[in-house]
Amino acid sequence: MSGQGLRRRSGAAVDRRGFSLPELLAVLAIAGLVLAVAVPLIAEQVRQAKVRTAADQLSTSLKAARMIAVSKRKVIDVAVAVAPSNSYSYEGTDGKTRTIAMPDGVRIVSSTTPIRFKLDGSLPAQATTVLEADLTGGAKERWTITTSVLGVSTVTRKRLGG
Repeated sequence: MSGQGLRRRSGAAVDRRGFSLPELLAVLAIAGLVLAVAVPLIAEQVRQAKVRTAADQLSTSLKAARMIAVSKRKVIDVAVAVAPSNSYSYEGTDGKTRTIAMPDGVRIVSSTTPIRFKLDGSLPAQATTVLEADLTGGAKERWTITTSVLGVSTVTRKRLGG
């Protein structure tokens, strides 16, 4: 014999190129355990990424509205609608209203509305918008976008419960 995966046992050639049933079952059990742990963790990360992305997008939209107010020498209002529409809107550079809806699972909890940018990019008073998303175990991810009277937005994150 040439030794290509063949072994002799009691004078008969035995082919050893496959896996036994117990080996396959052990691998499937390990893969099942890994999936049982990984899937909820990945789902949690996706929910966190959604609210983080929504907060970043709102912050970017506020910066855009401020720049439009300064460049067009025009008052620009960012209207934030809590429930049920869960969106915000402002006038773009082309004069058309841009409306941005929150993704599924992310909600606007509270907001100063309208957030009014004056000709110099400032606000009459500080504005705050709060976004939330539910996580597993009753926890919540809360993102707060605060825009100062100078028109500068900052984003902070807080995990509640869980």
